[in-house]
Amino acid sequence: MSASSSLSRPWRTLLFVVLAISLSACQSINYYQHAVKGQWQMISQRQSIDKLLIQTPSPQLQHKLQTIQKIRDFAQQLALPTRGQYDTYVDIKRPYAMWSLSATPELSLQLKTWCYWFFGCLSYRSYFDVQLAQADEQRLISQGYETYISNVSAFSTLGMFRDSVLSSQLQKSELELAELIFHELAHQVVYADNDPVFNESFAEVVAMEGLKRFLADKPALYAQHQRHKYKQQQFVTLVLDYRRQLAKLYQSDLTADSKRQHKQELLQQLRQGYEQLKGTQWQGYTGYDAWFTTLNNPKLNSVAIYNALIPALTALLAAEDYDLVKFYQRCQRLAALPKKQRDYILNLSI
Repeated sequence: MSASSSLSRPWRTLLFVVLAISLSACQSINYYQHAVKGQWQMISQRQSIDKLLIQTPSPQLQHKLQTIQKIRDFAQQLALPTRGQYDTYVDIKRPYAMWSLSATPELSLQLKTWCYWFFGCLSYRSYFDVQLAQADEQRLISQGYETYISNVSAFSTLGMFRDSVLSSQLQKSELELAELIFHELAHQVVYADNDPVFNESFAEVVAMEGLKRFLADKPALYAQHQRHKYKQQQFVTLVLDYRRQLAKLYQSDLTADSKRQHKQELLQQLRQGYEQLKGTQWQGYTGYDAWFTTLNNPKLNSVAIYNALIPALTALLAAEDYDLVKFYQRCQRLAALPKKQRDYILNLSI
């Protein structure tokens, strides 16, 4: 038996990442070391949920884990890959699983990319350590970038590791947990290299359809959820409208100073549009107040990444008569295409 074959898959994968670090002279060694340390915590500290349900003295933890087991079992009805996924638990002893850093130039919506020879290029960089994220953010700001750090309660390793339930997820409601787990499992079904908008929009469509089926016997609860989603869609529509206006502004022939002035005017109009929504349609609902505290390009991009292709992919799901397996197969074929061709096809579907 060879040395590599005697290692379990997580150990082999972690060894691969360690080797990648040693060969990555052009990348931040400090970043990769912290990434290995963070993933190792997930692997080394995970506990079997079945065993934990017997051993835990906490009724609250027991209830949450039982809820997650129910959601995981239901995910099989959605043809999502559940084997070896979310059957372990890790107390990460911090409020979020990761922090995600994104950046753009001041007068552009083009996201900065970070490239990894074993993952490809991504339009964000994720951190297990918020202080490291903040330090890198300050370096980017000093170079003239606009930045945004988002809190991440869960993430998918795309089947590279067995994904665990994390303590950072337990504050969520049953509906939020179901959406989250369906979303993260969907990433293992369809994933297009270097296309976060397609990947996240696909996972969102699967999560929305999954939750609709999950709540089929609870129509009142689903109706309440839909009212919340309607507010969310109004928020998304508002933000994407002003993002399109900014894109048009940045591509114009105006001087940089004129663009800066018009940019601030548009962002102020966006804030006013939000206040109008709250006052006229939301009865004072303040759920997005914190989000509007500061506005910049990467923050607006974060909304586009998760939502821009939802209408097109929802139309594809309807075209497949809501057969999820056929929908997955169609999206897998799309994921295999070059991005420009994929975007062209999706634009035709709406």
